[in-house]
Amino acid sequence: MTTTVTSLELRQPPDRVASPPASDAELSFREIRDIALDAYRTLYRSVGDPHHWTSRILPDDRLDREIHDEATRIFVLLADDIVAGWFELEMRRSLKSARIVHLGIMPAFRGRGLADHLVSKAIVTGFSEGAERLTIETNTLDHPAALPLYRKHGFTPYATRMVQTPAIESVEALAREHHTPAPTSMVAGDAPR
Repeated sequence: MTTTVTSLELRQPPDRVASPPASDAELSFREIRDIALDAYRTLYRSVGDPHHWTSRILPDDRLDREIHDEATRIFVLLADDIVAGWFELEMRRSLKSARIVHLGIMPAFRGRGLADHLVSKAIVTGFSEGAERLTIETNTLDHPAALPLYRKHGFTPYATRMVQTPAIESVEALAREHHTPAPTSMVAGDAPR
């Protein structure tokens, strides 16, 4: 299937940070270091499957290298200690750049205004590490609100390209050929809910 990918950039942090939405739930962010592969897959597939994400459907060894690279940071948005959303940053300090690799709200928490708060936190986190440029990509299979949301936060498009996206089933089959079961908690003793 062919999709149009839009690459966007932000060259300076925003003047203000989006306030969390009014909520009965207590909202907080937590960085998850050494996330278990199955926990990462749960986050990734819960958000990404409806939008045909395939880049992280990988055998264990490759996924481990990607998400446990020293430049990768993964954060979850918690609502009363339940994972409501997450984002993954790639911090390249030597290049003074950061990339929001993945970002999304868990299905049960959509429609509550949390995406604005999540994007804002990802931006602040990216720039807090000394980045002078923050990038993100979206494509025509992502949620239709993604591109307008990123633009609202100051991101501007700098490139578009057409990409052939493989069927999830074919990517899964390839990953299964090399899959080794991984632990089921986020980190030792810390399972996602």
